[in-house]
Amino acid sequence: MMKNMNNPTWKTGGMALMLLCTLLTSCSNEELLGEKNPAEDCNTICFGLANHAEPITKSSIDASGSTFTANQFVLRSDQSADTLCLRAVISDGINSSPSTTQHPLTRGVPVTGISDFYDKFHVLAYWKSDNTLMNTFFMNEDASSNDQNVWQTDRIYYWPGSNHTLQFYAWAPIDAQGFVAPSTPQSMDCTYTVPAVASDQKDILVASTSEISGNNNAAVPLQFEHICTAVRFVVGSEMQPGTIQSVALKSVAGSGTYSMSNKLWTLNAAVTDFTQQLNLSTTGSEVDGTDITTAEGTFMMLPQTFASDSPAQVEVVFINENQEPRTLTACIAGSQWPMGKTVTYKLSISPEYELEFVSEPEYQDAHYVIYPITIKSDDKLPAGGWTLTSNDTDNVTFVEKGKFVSNDVQALVDAGYWLDNYNGTSTLTSTTTGDVQVYVFLKENATESYRNITLSLKPAAQGNYEAKEFSFTQYCPAWNNGMGVEQIQDGDYSWGFSWDSNMKITYNLGKGLGAILASLYIKIFINYPYVTSNWGGLFTDFKVTIDFSKVGKLTTATDLNDGNKNTWELYSFNGLNDASAFMAQIESWGGIPDNKLPTNPSEFAARACAMKNKYSVQVETDNLTNNTVYRPVLDQANMVWYLPAQNEVANMEVANMIDNLSGDYWTSTAITDPGTTAYKYTAGGSTSPEDRNSVIHVRAVRKK
Repeated sequence: MMKNMNNPTWKTGGMALMLLCTLLTSCSNEELLGEKNPAEDCNTICFGLANHAEPITKSSIDASGSTFTANQFVLRSDQSADTLCLRAVISDGINSSPSTTQHPLTRGVPVTGISDFYDKFHVLAYWKSDNTLMNTFFMNEDASSNDQNVWQTDRIYYWPGSNHTLQFYAWAPIDAQGFVAPSTPQSMDCTYTVPAVASDQKDILVASTSEISGNNNAAVPLQFEHICTAVRFVVGSEMQPGTIQSVALKSVAGSGTYSMSNKLWTLNAAVTDFTQQLNLSTTGSEVDGTDITTAEGTFMMLPQTFASDSPAQVEVVFINENQEPRTLTACIAGSQWPMGKTVTYKLSISPEYELEFVSEPEYQDAHYVIYPITIKSDDKLPAGGWTLTSNDTDNVTFVEKGKFVSNDVQALVDAGYWLDNYNGTSTLTSTTTGDVQVYVFLKENATESYRNITLSLKPAAQGNYEAKEFSFTQYCPAWNNGMGVEQIQDGDYSWGFSWDSNMKITYNLGKGLGAILASLYIKIFINYPYVTSNWGGLFTDFKVTIDFSKVGKLTTATDLNDGNKNTWELYSFNGLNDASAFMAQIESWGGIPDNKLPTNPSEFAARACAMKNKYSVQVETDNLTNNTVYRPVLDQANMVWYLPAQNEVANMEVANMIDNLSGDYWTSTAITDPGTTAYKYTAGGSTSPEDRNSVIHVRAVRKK
């Protein structure tokens, strides 16, 4: 049918057929897609899909919507050269791999570009006359392709004139099973029920325009959009030999209504299951990302967001090498299938062993850190045990508990000493099973950025095993005026150096090895009268007495500006650092104390800060018995973390640090007269004297 603009009546006749034949013979493909003016060459409805300059090869969940453009979609008036050009755009977002170059007329293959676009699509034109929606469609036709470059309809249509408007809706494919198109001009909704068989699930594309004047000759873009979600499966890096019998999407929405006017889905409440039988053999050496489902087997689902309590899940039936079926499920509640995107599920099926991180990740501070974590491993692990690595081999090393060079070294580590050259390696391999404790040693992070650390755990044997990951953050210092502050609030301590006569303890080490080892260690205290022993030979119980009330009066650590200097003087005063280590070793050797001290005088504020540095180790060996003891030594050059001095402590006030200051904090500046007080700092306030036996906050700092 055609409308004569000079006579507003409808008529039929052979003129349209003659015109169609004439136009088709006078307008070649080359002319249609060339640089000539379409208004001078062709006035049929025709469609041309041009090749895009950048072929689309993406296949990710976050496909960004790269496009292909159709050069020609032309409508002409029979009385003028006015032309309506609709520029069609096919969005890239639905993907499969491997890609196909065949037209998806009968299969569920995603449309990824020009070469595999449908041979036909359908166009509806909603028609208004004098702003009144007409009861019939102006156009309701299929457009088909002759040679992948030109699409045209069997009928010829003409512009209806300036008092009319047209609004166009198009979709492909025209024969999608379960798809019901709008039936009247008053309806702009289509319904869709996803077919049960994946190969019948089509990649449905829809396009629409706004209302266009009947004599408009401007180019109007018509964008085809994927309104489904492609769901595909690939093999992960960890794959057990066997057979993947089937994959399924369970308890997902399978039907709904799509509004072509506002481009939104309304899903029906009923849920259903979609299954593919694969019977795909796996060898255990598959490349990460290898497809399980073919392009034809890509699920084409309705876009949907799964609530946190949704029963939706992915199910895989796997038969291992022993012909034992295993049904593996993964809940997908809380996730989303975005419209026009591809969701790729990577499937990893490991042998039935247990290997995992038991500990929960915790934030770590900027200084040197000993971070104990627990790993669970069982005896079904492949030969060779397990391997632990990190993404930061320069700053992260590991030692398994019980695998230090000596139990004495482990006792020092348990006491908090970060021992340089005894802190393990960046790769740890072990065959230990059960709950395995591992010490993670972190070097200080003196930068201005947080350090994000990921530990990776997997079988040591060769094979595509998927690593279990354990991620945490090590803070950097909170910097202020060239001084960095710990981010996490440490414990509370006394300042020390004001101990009375009840600060005395005696250890009985008996007659065994502990006595021999203690006799080696005690030699370093020969000039310190507060440490005494009664060594009387192999047949006498060996006893060691440490009397802190005889340490001596402190006359140093009075600097108002240099906390590093003060901290060193406090830490090294009369060998107190060695006394602290000696007590830890005595207890590890089985020494039995005669009483429990009211407080531990070996743990004082300055030492708590010094312990955040790295230590070297001095080895003492008895030539007669060949017994060895390990002594932690803090070199003054390595003491970079310290207790701030009286005039430095205000720099600890840093806005937006992780743990803001609150309450009272020790400084490292002593008050020597009468020798029972030191300076404290009150957050947001000032410094003042405080009894050295008071237990208050401690925060270590370092210079930039």
